[in-house]
Amino acid sequence: MIYQALVVVALLQGAMSQRSHDPCVQSSCYPATGDLLIGRENRLYASSTCGEERRSRFCIVSHLEDRKKCFICDSRNNTRSQKLSHRVQNIVSNFDPNHKPYSRWWQAENGKKDVYIQLNLEAEFHFTHLVMTFKTFRPKALVIERSFDFGKTWRVYRYYAHDCSKSFPGIPTGPLQDIDDVICESRYSAVAPSSRGEVVFRVLPPSLEIKDPYTQKVQNLLKLTNLRVNFTELHTLGDQNLDRRPEIKEKYYYAMYDMIVRGSCSCYGHASRCVPIPGAENSPDMVHGRCQCTHNTKGLNCAECEDFYNDKPWKPAFRKTINACERCQCNDHATRCHFDPAVYEANGQQSGGVCDNCQHNTMGRQCQECKPFFYQVPGRALNDPYICEPCDCDRFGSEHSGECEGRTDQEDGLVAGRCICKRYVTGIRCDTCLDGYWNLLEENPDGCEACTCNTLGTVGNYGCDKVTGVCTCKRFVTGRSCDTCLPGYYGLSNEREGCKACDCDVGGSLSNDCDQRTGECQCRENIIGRRCDQSRPGFFIPDLDWMKYEGEFATGTERTRVVIRELIPGRIRTWTGPGFMRVHEGDSLTFKVDDIVASGEYDIIIRYEPQMPERWEDVRVTVIRPELPDQRGVCANSIPQDDLKATTLPPGSRHYVVTPPSCLESGVSYTIRLDFNRYKSDRTTPDASILIDSIALMPNVDSIPIFQGPGLPEDLKIKFIRDQCREKQESMIRGELPESCKKLIFSIGAVTHQRALPCECDVTGSHSAECAPLGGDCQCKSNVIGRRCDQCAPGTYGFGPRGCSACDCDGRGSRDNFCEVTTGQCLCIPKIKGRQCNKCLPGFWNFPNCQPCECNGHAPECADGTGGCLRCADNTAGPNCGVCAPGFYGDPRVGVGIACKECMCPGGANSGMQHADTCQLDRVTQNVRCNCKPGYVGANCDECAENYYGNPRQRGGTCQKCTCSGNIDSRVPGSCDKRTGECLKCLGNTEGFNCQYCKPGYYGDATKQECRKCICNPLGTDQSAGPCDSNTGKCPCLPNVVGQSCDQCAPNYWKIASGEGCEACNCDLTGSFRSQCNQFTGQCDCEEGRGGRTCSDCEQNMWGDPSTGCYPCKCNASGSATLQCDRRTGLCDCLEGVAGDRCDRCDRGTTGTLPNCVPCGECFENWDRIINELRTETNTLIDEAADIKREGAPGAFEKEFEDMENKLDQVRDIVENANITSGDITDLKEKLRAIRTNLTENDNAIDDVKIDLDDTNQRVTTVDNKLANIKRKVEDLKKAAEELEKNATDILLGDVEGAFNNITKKAQEDSRKAQMKVDQTEYTVIDSSNVRQQVDEILADNQDEFDRKIEENDKKLDDIDSKVNDLDAGITDLNEMVCDKRGEPCDELCGGAGCGKCGGLSCDEGAVSKAEGALDYAKDGNVSLSDKKEKSDTLLNSVRDAKADADDAKDAAQMAYDRAYMAMNQSTTMRDMLLDLLQKIRDFLSQQRATPEEVRTYCEQVLDLVISLKPEEIRNLSRQINETITGLTDIDAILDATRDDLLKAKNLKERADKAKENADAIRDTANEILELLKQAREAQDIATEAIDAANEDIDNAEKDLTSIESETSAGLDKSTRAYEDIEDLKARLEKLKTKYLENENDVKKAKRQAEVAQKLADEAEDAAENLTDNYGKVKEELTKKYEETTMAKGKAESLKNNATILAVDITDKLTKLQEMETKFKENHSTLKTLDNQIGTLNEEMKKLLEEIQYWASYHRECQP
Repeated sequence: MIYQALVVVALLQGAMSQRSHDPCVQSSCYPATGDLLIGRENRLYASSTCGEERRSRFCIVSHLEDRKKCFICDSRNNTRSQKLSHRVQNIVSNFDPNHKPYSRWWQAENGKKDVYIQLNLEAEFHFTHLVMTFKTFRPKALVIERSFDFGKTWRVYRYYAHDCSKSFPGIPTGPLQDIDDVICESRYSAVAPSSRGEVVFRVLPPSLEIKDPYTQKVQNLLKLTNLRVNFTELHTLGDQNLDRRPEIKEKYYYAMYDMIVRGSCSCYGHASRCVPIPGAENSPDMVHGRCQCTHNTKGLNCAECEDFYNDKPWKPAFRKTINACERCQCNDHATRCHFDPAVYEANGQQSGGVCDNCQHNTMGRQCQECKPFFYQVPGRALNDPYICEPCDCDRFGSEHSGECEGRTDQEDGLVAGRCICKRYVTGIRCDTCLDGYWNLLEENPDGCEACTCNTLGTVGNYGCDKVTGVCTCKRFVTGRSCDTCLPGYYGLSNEREGCKACDCDVGGSLSNDCDQRTGECQCRENIIGRRCDQSRPGFFIPDLDWMKYEGEFATGTERTRVVIRELIPGRIRTWTGPGFMRVHEGDSLTFKVDDIVASGEYDIIIRYEPQMPERWEDVRVTVIRPELPDQRGVCANSIPQDDLKATTLPPGSRHYVVTPPSCLESGVSYTIRLDFNRYKSDRTTPDASILIDSIALMPNVDSIPIFQGPGLPEDLKIKFIRDQCREKQESMIRGELPESCKKLIFSIGAVTHQRALPCECDVTGSHSAECAPLGGDCQCKSNVIGRRCDQCAPGTYGFGPRGCSACDCDGRGSRDNFCEVTTGQCLCIPKIKGRQCNKCLPGFWNFPNCQPCECNGHAPECADGTGGCLRCADNTAGPNCGVCAPGFYGDPRVGVGIACKECMCPGGANSGMQHADTCQLDRVTQNVRCNCKPGYVGANCDECAENYYGNPRQRGGTCQKCTCSGNIDSRVPGSCDKRTGECLKCLGNTEGFNCQYCKPGYYGDATKQECRKCICNPLGTDQSAGPCDSNTGKCPCLPNVVGQSCDQCAPNYWKIASGEGCEACNCDLTGSFRSQCNQFTGQCDCEEGRGGRTCSDCEQNMWGDPSTGCYPCKCNASGSATLQCDRRTGLCDCLEGVAGDRCDRCDRGTTGTLPNCVPCGECFENWDRIINELRTETNTLIDEAADIKREGAPGAFEKEFEDMENKLDQVRDIVENANITSGDITDLKEKLRAIRTNLTENDNAIDDVKIDLDDTNQRVTTVDNKLANIKRKVEDLKKAAEELEKNATDILLGDVEGAFNNITKKAQEDSRKAQMKVDQTEYTVIDSSNVRQQVDEILADNQDEFDRKIEENDKKLDDIDSKVNDLDAGITDLNEMVCDKRGEPCDELCGGAGCGKCGGLSCDEGAVSKAEGALDYAKDGNVSLSDKKEKSDTLLNSVRDAKADADDAKDAAQMAYDRAYMAMNQSTTMRDMLLDLLQKIRDFLSQQRATPEEVRTYCEQVLDLVISLKPEEIRNLSRQINETITGLTDIDAILDATRDDLLKAKNLKERADKAKENADAIRDTANEILELLKQAREAQDIATEAIDAANEDIDNAEKDLTSIESETSAGLDKSTRAYEDIEDLKARLEKLKTKYLENENDVKKAKRQAEVAQKLADEAEDAAENLTDNYGKVKEELTKKYEETTMAKGKAESLKNNATILAVDITDKLTKLQEMETKFKENHSTLKTLDNQIGTLNEEMKKLLEEIQYWASYHRECQP
């Protein structure tokens, strides 16, 4: 047992060891390469073989050394001598050690051109290269073809031909661009050598870089099953036409020593070795054709996956990716599978295997599903053989005859084994009918029949009995089928009782019945909600105290007074309305009550505010009726005594209920009088008073309709009393009502008013059109009061869109805090003004104790709060105008009287040369000292301070601080140029105009004093590219060098030490581990089997293509300089005197054997040297003769002649140019000297050429002599060669072999080459002689012409020299005309030609100065004209635009008028239609077509189908009307702005006020229209009332249209007047523009004169500094000129000020015009909006008309 265990362990270890060494485990693997011919001799076929049928003779053309030149070929099968057989099998390599090289070969038939050799392989192989060694001359043309489908199709590898264009026309000759290019080559088709010539073909050319040898293109190129070599042409050595003579054909045939087809078994990277194919040959060294496959592959070439390994497609192995075939996943339910490409793509190329013949009741691609009628048991593994169980479903009630769901899937809602029931069947096995169904039958496709009763209305929601079909109704359900709710109930459902109670609101609904389906109750008007418990948006239910009457509006006796009370923020409001009515003892108040909505008992509630400490004891309340109550009404039992009541008012309360109640009838006007008889019943109290807020009428609890009767009404009454709902409404101070009270008050209000009332919120004072649903209070804006938000609160004013503003009257200057409600003006005390009474009158200050202002007579007013004077005049300033304004000096105080004058620092304000804001007057010296701004110095601030620069004496000139980036020492004088600002003494290694740059060789931010020295590696830095980057310090690197200091090579580069940049590593991607090499040696990190610096070659001492195979160099150690051969060709590097591919023999010119190769001696060296010298001299002569022949003798001087002609042309141009300076003349002279020098040099060159020609002739003669000697020696050599050939033939015929044979062959070859060179030299010498003769003739013919041209050129140069001298003499006259001074040649002041300047300030008579002056005037004029034209065009366009806008406004107004007129016509038409409708309805009502109950029903349906606008649409319409009105007001403002006259502005203001009044009327009219629309909706109760309201609306619309027409006409008149005003303004602007241009020209002239004077002054000042000895004289002149310039300057300043004022005036008016234009555009947009709104209203009117017509038809015909 131990022994067996050890054996098993050993076997396992061996297997593991073998597996670890298997190259196919971790990567692709390939079999070894070899010669595919070995062992396949019987698969090799030749189309022609000599001697196959009979013995044949052949001769060897190049067999010169042997006497015997013809031999016998016998390749028959029964031949006795194998040496005579030359079958194609002879070319297969033979490794027999007894085999002699080149002793056997294949040979074709004599003279046959088209021959081929074909190899047919038994399997697919990888083919790498082909080597053929020929015995005879190589074929003149051949083609290599291959097939990889066993000969079905063939493709050409390569063409070879001596002349490709002739042998294979149309085939490109290269070079190769791609590996699969098919080209023709000539290198293997030459005549030489006559024997052992090779043809080598590599499938993958080494000249092209193959980045990826595993691509499909490369693999297809290497794939091979058949190889064929076609020989198409023979070398015939001049015998162009082979005839039938045997002696001719015997010399020309194909013969081959051997052929190597290098390749390997094709396994696509899935096998490392191959084995013989069964039945195929098996011999040593044979490359077998059947792969030993790995990676789960099979087949001859591993091109298929093994059975059950088809989950992924078969792929070749690639490097580290083995692409092994993967096993199918069938969950142990199948043993076979196949690959499906569509499945593979559908699964994202992850799995493509499809299992075949699934077992265990499974199916699917991976046998992962159960078959129909089986389901997958949850919890069992997929590979469980019992994973699928049969379904258990009732076949009568389940779909698909009992099929169940096959798996559990929560996302899809599947449950394994669940039966799929029919439509009306349920249960686990689908064996029970659904509720509401019965009678389960197999033949029924739905399973069960439906019950006839409603399941919702049956007990238990079962519908009927599932066997008998009988129904049982729920409690509130009735009907034969239990499908109807009882009256007062709705909503048949599955609830226990079946239906729900309607629960309609007792006040908001007409009855307790509701819709059976929706539960909608029948609501009163403007009440909505299912229960009718909500008011419609825009409507409300009044409170219990809805009928209240304000005391301040009642009629009182003489002593009563209205008290207005302002609400203090933060305090509770305890009153209603604006305030109270104060009454005294004995006073009375009378209230008019005419708005009783429902007849009944009402309690009178008095609301008051006590003013006395005790109860008011005697108050009488009297209800005055106009007539007796209706004896058939609710007040029939009322007696007169009930209208007389007495009460008291306690001091601790603010309201009191008067008892008993009073019965009041609707529609009757009553008078209620309050008599305040006695404060104390036992005495009079004249001063007693009380504030009465209001009285309210509130329904008595016992008379409220909803509380009448037993049951629910009684319960509601008890709840109303218990929750004190009435008491919470009696007082003005109220808290939040309980929800129960809100519901009860809603019901009471709805039944009292029979509807919900409209909110009618004022659109101006409220935030929205909706109000509180209970009580109707609107959402008021700031400081707005009233239920409708229609008035300002006390103490506020300005009712408008933003609410009301607080009066804010100043208590110190006003009498109270109330103001005028429109303007807000408070009532001021004397000497006070302002809307709020908070300012003193003009001329006074210190509110409220106003005092007179004190301003030293320089201001009429002063500040109200401080007394500081306002708008000080006469250049004064200060709180009392007692000091001079900034920029002026003096003493303006009363009593001193020194007027304020302007500071001249130095030019004064608005001069462009004022550099101080203030100055000081020295009272003693009377000198003015300016207080200079920073950067200026001097008494007049006319110099720049240190570290400042500029020209402060120039208009607009300033002194700016020098910007030196902080890199100068400001304490050092002269660090900055005072004129230019250039920094002169930069520190910190900086430079530049502002010291803003680092110096070369430094980098950083100079502005932060961070310049650091650059650090650059000299080996990697490009010295020619300059210093480093001044910002980053980055050195300029050589190519492929990186790093801040250029100190390292870029990735994948090396050799920085070269000093020329880094070279690319070029590491072979397939042969190296990484692309980075050693940065110093360049050596890449090679994989095993790779070598060379880039790892693209074979390893050390090997050669070949590492992708196909490497071979040992085998260099002879004695003859090689190194054992490493050429890595591509395998040739070794030989020592001097050694030759051969492996350096294994002595070289030409030496003798002996390795390693002792001795030079041949002096004889051979002399001979070799003479031939080389002869070759060199001959080539030189050929080149020189070719040049002379092509160009002639003058051609040698063509360049010099062209230079002379160019220079002559330049001279002519200079002479013809009139503007010649002395500098130009100097240049001409220099050029003349250069031309003469060139001519002299050319003459010398010509002489040299003549001498060279003579020397050439002499050399040619010498060469002729040498050639004669060579010919003589060649003849001797020929004789010796013939003798040697004769001896060699004798030796060969005698079958003697040895070294002598080789010596004779070598001598013969050398002799032949020497003869060829001699023959070629003879032709060269002859050509050279001919060329020399032609040159001599050309020189002789052209010598005279050449000499003549030289003489003509000399003469022309002399003429040019003379003309130039004449021009030089006339320069002075030209200087005087152009520059104003003669200048010989240059004038110190005005200059001259060639002097660097011409003209100047004192050279006014020169043409240059005059032209410059004229040009300046022209430019100034052009600029001025352009500016004026642009400004005038702009102004004119603005006026035109204003006119166009006015026209647009006029058109828009006309359009508005037309549309209003159309609206009036439409309204008239609508009125007629409504009248007609009224008549039709009356006719309809008069007919006996329906009962009143039916009419009522139809009317209620009409009311339900409301055709009025929605609340939101009403709000939008109201807002649009308001915006339209506002827009019309803006038109007036625009027209206002066009007036430039105060009187016109006042007139326009009056017109605008009138227009505003009209606009307000229009707004009121629009509100009335809105009100009428609301009334139209409310009037749908009764058709007659609706028609009457429509007639009233039409009448109002006619009035409104009349008003709109009047307003439109007024707008048209205003637009016309505006247009006339604009035309007048345009004319005035034209005059103003003309005057402005005249003044501007005057200003320009004065300014120019001032500038000239200023310039002269500056020049004089500069002269004063240089000429100190003439100081006195210059000072007088300067003083005189200064006075002149001062006068001119004063005039200019005056003109400038006038122009400035005029420009400001024009600018203001232009601004106003632009504002007018803007407002006009806004108005135009508003008019367009109004137009759109009118169109929308028209459309709405059309829709309303259509609806009215529709319902009229409905009521007329009782059907739609």
